[in-house]
Amino acid sequence: MTKKKTSKTGSSAGLVRLTRQQVLDGVPGPVGVRIGFAVPEEVGTATALLKAAADDLETGHLEALARGRCGTWLLDALAGADLGEPLVRATAAGELQSAAAELSLPLVARDGDGQVTGALLGVPSGTVVSGLSRLPVARQRILMSMLTYAKIKAVAVSENARGRGIGAALLKRCVQLYEQLDYALLFGEFDTGRDLGPYYTRQGFNVLRPGQAIDVGTLLTGVPLHLGAGPGLTFFYRWRARGR
Repeated sequence: MTKKKTSKTGSSAGLVRLTRQQVLDGVPGPVGVRIGFAVPEEVGTATALLKAAADDLETGHLEALARGRCGTWLLDALAGADLGEPLVRATAAGELQSAAAELSLPLVARDGDGQVTGALLGVPSGTVVSGLSRLPVARQRILMSMLTYAKIKAVAVSENARGRGIGAALLKRCVQLYEQLDYALLFGEFDTGRDLGPYYTRQGFNVLRPGQAIDVGTLLTGVPLHLGAGPGLTFFYRWRARGR
């Protein structure tokens, strides 16, 4: 399995393409913050923020973040590495959970003093992988979903830093990074009672009504697989535009 190489043109968000070092150093955001990859020293603050936004975070992702192993394959891909090769090796070794952590995106927003004021975690979707596994499709196609679809598991901003565009900046860089790496779909869920539909719409996402779903199977396998939100949740998503 080979992950296709990304193009050399501008990013899908109309921004200059990000390099590995830029993401490590942090990219300028609003009110003096910088958006970049989380480091192990920030795991405590980042985890507290993320857990406040999502109560079902996978322990493996948090442990990988503490070890500095969360998202390292994505960083390598920004430098031109092929994402498919390590995924195939990890699968053959029975280490798919570890691979999922390596393919996750741990972003933080740091203020002028270097303190974490916001966090975002993107992950490969276990729901999509398990759903495709129940269909009569090749294993390679199932693995490819981990390099094609990503879920925004949680995004959160500290209470004293809200209302300054930090959450929007985290989402903007999340979209840019995944689309720069040729991911086709970003999606997530939020508690319906929070009424965040208008917010995610402003960030360029589509928001489904209750009972609606999108097809995530046909693109990869030719067999439909519908994905939507569970009870009490609202589903939002963004397909990568054609030609990007």
